[in-house]
Amino acid sequence: MNESRVLVVGATGQLGGVITRKLIASGVRVRALARNREALASLASAAEIAAVDLRDVPKLTEACRGVDQIVATANNNMGKGPTSPTRIDLSGYQNLCAAARNTSVRRLIYVSYRGVAQDAPVDIFRVKWYIEDAIRRSGVPCVMLRPTAFMDVWIDQILAKGIREKGVATIFGDGNTVANYIAVDDVAEFAVKILERDVVDEVVEAGGPSNVSQNHLATLVERRLKSSGKRRHVPVAAMRLLPPIVRPFNEVAARLMTLGLYSATESTPFPGWQVSADRFGVAPRTVETYVAQMT
Repeated sequence: MNESRVLVVGATGQLGGVITRKLIASGVRVRALARNREALASLASAAEIAAVDLRDVPKLTEACRGVDQIVATANNNMGKGPTSPTRIDLSGYQNLCAAARNTSVRRLIYVSYRGVAQDAPVDIFRVKWYIEDAIRRSGVPCVMLRPTAFMDVWIDQILAKGIREKGVATIFGDGNTVANYIAVDDVAEFAVKILERDVVDEVVEAGGPSNVSQNHLATLVERRLKSSGKRRHVPVAAMRLLPPIVRPFNEVAARLMTLGLYSATESTPFPGWQVSADRFGVAPRTVETYVAQMT
């Protein structure tokens, strides 16, 4: 694999950036693709740079030329209006598939989510389902990597951020619904391991040892940050009623409410997480280990 070239689509994103750095560190030739050239600048000394929008088919095709494999993490999850994920993500991936097919890319690994469904209550989950469907229909050999909830989002960006800034942990619903959590770094490790294996036309679900509630997460973070333990529970009723009202004015806020509602009402443990972990030689960390390593 060290002699092949891997195109990382979404190389400046939270997950794509980690995958890119891991591949570079292991000696893999990387072509890093993202829309923003300035954001790609930090990778220029170690990787080929492709500042390309997925809507630009000619440039996208050129970016795929000479590539053996693609790992794609690009999304507009927090996009709104003309850059809303419901407007451009699917067509962008259809363009990527066409470019990959026309340049004989050997395999495309798409990072989706464990919970995608055509009728999912959250719009970005539905979009990811349609992207998976488009990739399969394209005929490009593929792997769908479906991780569970990211610790980096739920611990760092939601719980710890609120505690640090306001001294209050935000909890969706009563906080007792259980979910499975995995660190972004561990998802990246799965992606790198899949790139090294002959895995084709499969779904690989990736999770970790921690099937826990938001209340448990909050307790861990509060202890780590020596917080007072104040919590703000967002009522389920509000998360049900407000999104249709808010969406015309603030699409992102409405999306976050539906995500909060999903986390509050859908139990998503993953008891079989170790099957994929053992198969690919990944040792995902627990939420306790992740919180202990927080700065």
